[in-house]
Amino acid sequence: MAAQIPMQKPRNFINWIYVALGAILALGIVYVLVFGQISLNSSAPNRTPLSEAGIGFIQSTLQSSATNPLLAIIALGAALLVGALHALTPGHNKTLTGSYLVGSRARLRDAVLLGVTTALSHTASALVIGILAVSTIGQLVSTQYFQWVGIPSGLLTIALGIYLLWKNTRGVGHGHATEHDHNHDHPHPHGQPHDHYHPEYDTVTLGGLFVMGLMHGIVPTIDALAIILVALSVSQIALGVGLVVAYSVGIAGVLIAVGALFLRAQRVMVDNQRFEWFADRATLIAAMVVIVFGLSLFLRTLLAVGLHD
Repeated sequence: MAAQIPMQKPRNFINWIYVALGAILALGIVYVLVFGQISLNSSAPNRTPLSEAGIGFIQSTLQSSATNPLLAIIALGAALLVGALHALTPGHNKTLTGSYLVGSRARLRDAVLLGVTTALSHTASALVIGILAVSTIGQLVSTQYFQWVGIPSGLLTIALGIYLLWKNTRGVGHGHATEHDHNHDHPHPHGQPHDHYHPEYDTVTLGGLFVMGLMHGIVPTIDALAIILVALSVSQIALGVGLVVAYSVGIAGVLIAVGALFLRAQRVMVDNQRFEWFADRATLIAAMVVIVFGLSLFLRTLLAVGLHD
């Protein structure tokens, strides 16, 4: 028993990190829900006073003819914060991220990769749409893009969910998610091993992570477009791109944190026999959640297009 005591310290430290991370996200969500209503009449709904101040500072920094390097660094930090606050607003991306990672039996590094892909795709889409918006023809193209993009995104989400469902149901009874004796991760009373469910990490794919990240970032936000449009208008291209990257990293950081918490919750359930029923079915439930979100996005886009026409 004496040899097992030191092993508990790093585990407890990691647990406290996850608790602190969850508390920070919860406080951020509460802040956005409470104070985001203040800006409902503005051009960017769900902006909080902090977001408004950040966007104002970013735009004034871009419009300055002689940008101070210190101001540029502060503006990058402001863009990171505004992006994170946007990611905390009500929406399906956080639930979809967690559900996909749980459904694909991912690991923390997969959550990080998903966040990086989201940041890259969001930056690219903001730059492309921002450049298109400069011309009249480009504005027409971008308008059609926003109108129809939900259909391919919804279909891809449905396809990913069906794939996860197929992989998880195919593994039933074939040793892909089996029970086995273990005592390698945590000590048990009396030092006796017992049967415990442990999912194998064989469902997640790089392609799936890339597609999910692409869908998160394929539609740029109003704030990101505002930043790049101001940058183009005052010929501050390099700083504008850097600000959009920082904004996208803020979004990705929240999604990584959410994914990490989902995966940690899954692990806790797997290691606790009281949640055995749910843990055994968590990947299947998550796959169905992904399908439902995909169907919702697809049908809402069809309805919106029909009403617009």
